Amino acid sequence: MALELRQMRQMLMLAELGSFARAAVVLRLSQPALSRSIQTLEQQAGGALFLRSSAGVVPTDLGRVLLQRARDLVQMADELEMALHAKGAQQTGQLCVGSGPYPIETVITPALTRFIAEHPLVSVRLLSADWDQLLQRLRARELDFFVAETSTLSHEADLLVEALPEHALYFVGRTGHPLLSGGKRSVSPEDALAFPFAAPARIPPRLLAPMLAAKAKLSDSLAAARPFPSIECNVVAAVKRIVAGSDTLSALTLSCLASELEDQRLALIGSQSWMTLRYGLVSLKDRPLSMPALRMREFILAAEAEVAVEEERLRARWLGLA
Repeated sequence: MALELRQMRQMLMLAELGSFARAAVVLRLSQPALSRSIQTLEQQAGGALFLRSSAGVVPTDLGRVLLQRARDLVQMADELEMALHAKGAQQTGQLCVGSGPYPIETVITPALTRFIAEHPLVSVRLLSADWDQLLQRLRARELDFFVAETSTLSHEADLLVEALPEHALYFVGRTGHPLLSGGKRSVSPEDALAFPFAAPARIPPRLLAPMLAAKAKLSDSLAAARPFPSIECNVVAAVKRIVAGSDTLSALTLSCLASELEDQRLALIGSQSWMTLRYGLVSLKDRPLSMPALRMREFILAAEAEVAVEEERLRARWLGLA
């Protein structure tokens, strides 16, 4: 089946507007001409691509599959034409990126700042959510890629997962938190669970399991009955304010805490060897990254390298570890 870009654009417009009459006007075709073109496309595809009714048209299952591929091909064709015929001009287009709460706080923001400076005519949509929600949006082709927890995605055959460096997590509380008063050098999960816990992201199974195991050992009835986490909020800044104003604890990376540690609004309370972030850059195998997406990826990798250096500095400053 040899499809032409012209046919794909017509099919996409018809699906978007849901009407032969409206699509024909936008495409500057007569309605019979558009109808004949779609019928030819359906003959090539071997089945109906749209269900027709007096209310308009909607894609069939076959149509939805072909529409997904057509969107990718038209986008790649537009980008190739732009690269070939507008060399040296400012690049235009749209970039849709998803991110988990931790990376949006540490690497996505500086990467996006640099990207916009270099590509001022590219429209960027940034979605902050947990990895399971981002995966749905990626597979619906609403995202070019996302950066989030990847420990649950290793067996997903349709994904390309580019692992990024791990980052240590630390129990964090307000300055003057009761856990700091006893001078304890090591705070266990059981110690931490004696207080409410605010999670800035959905906790992945590899981290949730040891915390729930620790919760099962609690003897204090209130702590044992308290839900874990007590609060789930994917805005890191809001979690930090909650922690600073109460005895609630959270788990954050050093790069998320630099200013709060310096201002003594928050303090490090402890950590465990298994408390790490494992996020990565996730895309679809059958959907090559666009030129803007590839450039954004480069900025994210550069920001990751800078975060690694910053966290080493913070480790030396606040933990005495070089």
